[in-house]
Amino acid sequence: MMEQVKETGKSPLYVYWQAALPDRGKLLLTLLLACLAAALEIVPFVLIWVIAREAFENTAGTDRALWLTGGILGAILLRFAIQGAVTILGHLAGFRSECRLRCRLIDHMKTVMPAAVEGKSAQLSRAAMDEVGRLNGILAHTIPDAIAGVFMFLICAVLLLWADWRLAMVSCSMLALGAWAQVRIAKASPEMFVRWVQADGRASSALLFYVRGLATLRAFNRQASSLNEVTDSIFAIGKLAGEVTRACAVPYSLFGLAMTSPLLVVLPCALLLHEYGSLGTADLVFATAISGIMLLPLTKVVMSLTALRLLQAAAAHIRDMMALPAFADPPAYKPVTGAEVVFENVSYSVASGSGEEVSILRNISFTLPQGRITTVTGPSGSGKTTLARLLARLDDVSQGRILIGGQDIRDLPILQFQKLVSIVFQDAFLFHGTIRENVLLAKPDATESELANAIEAAGCAEMLKYMPLGLDTPVGDKGLGLSGGEQQRIAIARAFLKNAPILILDEATAHLDPLAAKDITRSLKRLMTDKTVFAISHRLNEIENAHATLVVVNGSLEKQGTHGELLTSSAVYQNLWQLQTRSSAWRLGMERARGEVA
Repeated sequence: MMEQVKETGKSPLYVYWQAALPDRGKLLLTLLLACLAAALEIVPFVLIWVIAREAFENTAGTDRALWLTGGILGAILLRFAIQGAVTILGHLAGFRSECRLRCRLIDHMKTVMPAAVEGKSAQLSRAAMDEVGRLNGILAHTIPDAIAGVFMFLICAVLLLWADWRLAMVSCSMLALGAWAQVRIAKASPEMFVRWVQADGRASSALLFYVRGLATLRAFNRQASSLNEVTDSIFAIGKLAGEVTRACAVPYSLFGLAMTSPLLVVLPCALLLHEYGSLGTADLVFATAISGIMLLPLTKVVMSLTALRLLQAAAAHIRDMMALPAFADPPAYKPVTGAEVVFENVSYSVASGSGEEVSILRNISFTLPQGRITTVTGPSGSGKTTLARLLARLDDVSQGRILIGGQDIRDLPILQFQKLVSIVFQDAFLFHGTIRENVLLAKPDATESELANAIEAAGCAEMLKYMPLGLDTPVGDKGLGLSGGEQQRIAIARAFLKNAPILILDEATAHLDPLAAKDITRSLKRLMTDKTVFAISHRLNEIENAHATLVVVNGSLEKQGTHGELLTSSAVYQNLWQLQTRSSAWRLGMERARGEVA
């Protein structure tokens, strides 16, 4: 965290510099070789000038001309070899730096509070892949090309001054025109570059969400044109492109003319000087050739500046991802006595879109006895899932504390805490891979015997009989190819394999059909044996046999007790029980009514 604080006062490009720093030796050698390649690019012009001068003065011999021609060929071949070395070294340093930065970003994501990254999957993907990926091209091409371009320009300027200082001054007049045009472009573009990167990010995120929800959109006859976020983000890029074009069209055209066509002014001046006898024929040829290419390398420098502006905006986004709040990992292992969980005056707030604090939980206190089942119920939006998320440490409390075995969970190292808690959510998340790999996420070093026992206990053995590849059956992203019940069984198998003393169940059967829910419930009962269980459920008939039930209303703990106690002491619980009882009777009544009508 201190490192992040120190970095906030530096340029966003510092995140790239940090990643490239270990390869600074390779980068320095790359730049030196790039300059050498630029110098070799000028050598043929110099040798041709020597040949022409000796030819016009009738002092050239055949052998010398052949040697000079061989020198031209040698310079071309040597430059080709050195340029290849520049590319190889640059890409090597670029890929290593890119890998280093990507690993650093991913390592940071391991400690980031899960609540801080919710809804940011597209931004994180863009930062880790696209924006980190820019570094390779910058180190392998952009920076070497820019340095070599400046070096080549300086060599050409010196040679042109040596040949004829007057033509050098004329060439510099075109450089002045190009510099003026570039200043005009630079004044108009910084804010536009930032807006461009932001618009591009919004468009990418919107399109990603649209693709993910394509099946649902088609089911409701919705198209991309009807989604304001998608269309607005796409049209925003088009609008920005128009603004950039209008602001930069004239100066960019002048810049291109000045950098690529200096002969428009140099050649007439050279011919005039030659006509008056103050410029020799050989010098005329050499000066016009050098002045024709002298400013061209600077176009690479300008393009590099454009790339660096985009890189700076990308680096700012990476820095924002690196600044996401992370858990402070305590340095030492803390002894935990038992698996009793205590919530002490817990409050939790989040920032709204306007920046105001919104209270979700207020001053909640209760105890989850070791080895007992405690359920929580209440109206939707009352804060039940937030309690489970705080216990799972997907976020930290705003006030108060949560204790496990007498220790504040914020004082426990992350790895130690993770061994204490297992979670089964209502939406089991499976990764692309095999069933075996998804189960082993809970304990990568598990033996085959431990894995088999977990599979059997979770009720997965029966479903695996119908899969030819068994545990090696491939699973698509987010469980594609498996039913909801099959996905949930795999999630339960993970919890069995982990065998943590504290178990959190968040509506684990909410989205399943009655038969699948019944099978999953049997597996969960085996899983809950001898564990401290915190279970969220809206189905009150499922929690009648819990040791205790918490009733949460509007972020506060209204009552706690057994099913029988709550039926007499909690008005909210009574109302929920009556509603569920009436809904069951209503369904039966409707069936009888249909029978009478028939």
